[in-house]
Parts: sequence; structure tokens; C-alpha cells
Amino acid sequence: MADELDSLHPVATLAAVGRAAYDELVTVVVLSLLFSLAAVPVVPVGAAIIALVGTLTGAVGDELDGRKGSERQRGAAFLREVRRQLRRGLPLTGVTVGTVAVTAVYYLLGVGTRSGTFLLGATIGLYAVVLATVVALRASSLIARAPPDRQPSGGRALRDAAYHLLDTPSFSVLVAVFAAIVSGLCLATGVGVVLLLPGLLGLLEVVAFEEVSGAGADRVVAAYRGELRGDGR
Repeated sequence: MADELDSLHPVATLAAVGRAAYDELVTVVVLSLLFSLAAVPVVPVGAAIIALVGTLTGAVGDELDGRKGSERQRGAAFLREVRRQLRRGLPLTGVTVGTVAVTAVYYLLGVGTRSGTFLLGATIGLYAVVLATVVALRASSLIARAPPDRQPSGGRALRDAAYHLLDTPSFSVLVAVFAAIVSGLCLATGVGVVLLLPGLLGLLEVVAFEEVSGAGADRVVAAYRGELRGDGR
């Protein structure tokens, strides 16, 4: 565990998420709104998660390469990807929506019957919701970063995502904690759930993946500071 956290940098990851969120705030808001609209029919939720992570992966990648895309281009790319990933996203929809639905049922039963057992189940369900979200986001990263003609199915991506997260268990737990904190803060503001939460969770996943399997969070920070432009690396 210590060796893992020595090689990975949670603080740098948080710094990179904060810096990227500040510079990409308009993109975060636009994609969060589009995600919220796309998720209304429920069925496209998984496709919307894949599209969200894919679009933000492209945004961060552009910054790493010294390019800059417009919010309009990113919004259009998100909508195209939602349509393209509808079938592949169904398993992700099942995992995320199913977990939320079961948790909600336990909560309602607990409140209605004043049963501690159901309320305990709802509490455990909250942890499951965070876990399901983190796994779905990582599965979306694996799909988004694969060549278009070699993208895994949604079910396979979920399995691979679980193994990928287990490769760095301590760091993955910290990412889940960060995701829970971000979710709690957005829920506390109410409007943040629609305007910020999807985009911030997607950005957290993109930066966390860069730290584990990509350029590294430090390089993401450097890119958003403008330190990589024109360096040819």
C-alpha cells in the first residue's frame, strides 16, 4: 500500500482536477447540462457516461498537446458519442441506475416503516452507488481510450475496470472518497447536481486515469499552466 501511494500522487491528482476544472469550467457546465438532459430517459445513462468521459479525455488530451477546443465542438462531440454508444452503454446503465434504484427503495422502506434494517441497507447502498459510479467511469475511460474499431463491450469494460481499479487499491479508494466528497458538496448546493456534478466526476476520472496509466497528474497541471506549449513533448 505504501509503495503504491509512493508511486502515485493523490495530492497532485486533486491539484490537477482543481486546475483543470477552473480552466474548463464552461466545458464542465455545458457537459453537465447535456449529461443531465441525456440521462432523463434513463436508458441512455450509460452512453452519456461514456460520452462524458470520452469528451473530457479529449479536452485534457488537447491541453496536453498544446491545443484548445471550443465548448461548441465538445458539446457536439458529446451528443454524437451518446448516439454512437447507446448499445454499449446499456450494461453501465444497469449497474448505475440499478444501484441507485435499490438504494432508493431501501431508503423509502426504511423511512416508511421506521425500520433500522432498511435504513442500514440504504446506508450500505450509498457506498454501493459511489462504487458503481467509479467503476462505470473507469469502464468509460477504457472504452474512450481504445481505438474505435477495438472498443470493448460495456460488460467487458466493466469487468476490466474492476481489475484496473484493483491494481491500485489504495489510490482507487481515495478516488472513490474524492468522488463521494464532490457528490456531497454538489448535493448540498442542489443546483450543483445538474450544473457541475457530472462534469467534475468525469474530470476526476480522466485525471485519475492519467495518473495511473497516462502522462501523470503533474503533467496535467503543467499543461494547464501553459508550461508544455511548444516544448514538443
